[in-house]
Amino acid sequence: MKEKETSLNLMFPPEAEAENQNSFALLSPSSVHDLELEYLAGLICPYNQEYALKILSKPLTDIHIIEYRQDILDDFLNVPELEAILYKSIHTIYNNSKSIYAKIGSTQSFVEINENLEHMDSFIECINLCHTFYERHFSKLKSVGAKAVAEALEKKYRSEDFKGLVTEVTQLKETFTNGIRSVTLGINFDDHMRPVNIALLSASREYFREKTLFEKIFSRNEAVEPISEIYSRLSKDGELDAANKVLFKEIDSLTGDYVRHFNTALRSYYSSSVDFLLKLEPQINFYVGAARLVERMGKMGLPTCRPKILPKESRSFHCTDMYDIVFACKLFNSLLGGRNANTEIKTNDCEVNGIVILTGANNGGKTTFTRGAGINQVLAQCGMFVTAKSAEISPADSIFVHFPKEEEVGINTSRFTEECKEFKDTVGQAGAFSLVLMNESLSSTTPTECLIIAEELMKIFSYMGARVIYTTHIHELIEKKDEIDKAGGKSPMTSMIAQCDEKGQPTYRIVKGVPDSLRNARYIFERFGISFEEFLKQSEGEQSEKF
Repeated sequence: MKEKETSLNLMFPPEAEAENQNSFALLSPSSVHDLELEYLAGLICPYNQEYALKILSKPLTDIHIIEYRQDILDDFLNVPELEAILYKSIHTIYNNSKSIYAKIGSTQSFVEINENLEHMDSFIECINLCHTFYERHFSKLKSVGAKAVAEALEKKYRSEDFKGLVTEVTQLKETFTNGIRSVTLGINFDDHMRPVNIALLSASREYFREKTLFEKIFSRNEAVEPISEIYSRLSKDGELDAANKVLFKEIDSLTGDYVRHFNTALRSYYSSSVDFLLKLEPQINFYVGAARLVERMGKMGLPTCRPKILPKESRSFHCTDMYDIVFACKLFNSLLGGRNANTEIKTNDCEVNGIVILTGANNGGKTTFTRGAGINQVLAQCGMFVTAKSAEISPADSIFVHFPKEEEVGINTSRFTEECKEFKDTVGQAGAFSLVLMNESLSSTTPTECLIIAEELMKIFSYMGARVIYTTHIHELIEKKDEIDKAGGKSPMTSMIAQCDEKGQPTYRIVKGVPDSLRNARYIFERFGISFEEFLKQSEGEQSEKF
């Protein structure tokens, strides 16, 4: 039964193999960087960002495991008492364990026994609280994982070992509370009167006192009377003499052994009782953080939902009112006056069942839209809620993200060569169940060359059946739709645009349609004062001022 407790895992169901690499999608470190998953991990677990990033960097492909995590997250959201009890208990136990483990080899004094008893008392209180939770709220839990943890804690509460511990700790606490003024030690000596071992025989609330001569003479237990009084005598200057120094040094060593053994015994029980909880500590923190992130989005006026996970063969990604959580949180943090983020964030529907060519307004939200789709794919495959009103998503067995760095944007022969090598690797690893996100990729070469290479890539991805979002300014690629669809047909091409209004100003709405580049170009020119009409106005004004 102990083996069952130590095998508890909130990230993988009992029958799943956590180390099975076939359960994870391929996600490169560069893709993790481009999707800003490190920032997202910090939002989820600010005090254990490394663990959260480890989870986010390994999206799952097994629907059963994904739903196992979704169920647990549902419990953390729907039964708030679960977080309150587990979060408090796990942190109390974790902090106490650091102190108890630190004293395993300590030999300072009996004060440390008292300190460890206080930690054990906190542990008992935690188990009692967990029992109360079990009685009042266990029936509300729906997930296999949360139920298993609650049952393990309840089993600990009902165990004879725990009942015995409660009794012993209560008695020892009472003794320490009332105060120990002296202890009786049994000491064995060798032939040279050197202490060889010691045992604690009793503890008393009274101070030890020397017996009077009358008591010594008429004592009925003469066998335990001291042979000499030199061991308790101080020299005239108040210091121990040489003989006493040696003796008390050895006695201190022996009492230290006693304290050490006592602390070791405490640690042994503590380990057997809470090790399974300590191993769950980062997992519990992850779920608590994931639940709080959902609540945070709600307070910002933005939707989240539990996505429906479709079979990978469906090759589907469909979200309504989707947004980029990284952009939303950064924007919200930067807003003055605490304005609601839903007044600033524009949500969009996103459907990726084939190849999506995304064009349209500059600074119109194309990059944010593409990254939001990638982040939601990862969140869904990690068993978390996604940032959308509703969602149906198929797991991808590999996620490729190509976002050129700002300093690399522009015609650059060297960069173009590297991009071609990257896409050759991507083509070699991608397949029918891959998701490929391209943001202004191939823009390091001329528009003509970009169009040629992009067309070839889209034909390849269409043939293999990969899902693709390609954000680009090469509008001519839309005109190649028929040729690309005929080349493969497994991933039909659709066109989406970042809209702009009648004046050419971005609306941050992403919709299906054909781009109107002239309208947005006019807006850009006017915004930055680059128009012939504006030039004439300024020139005429300057001429009139001269005269």
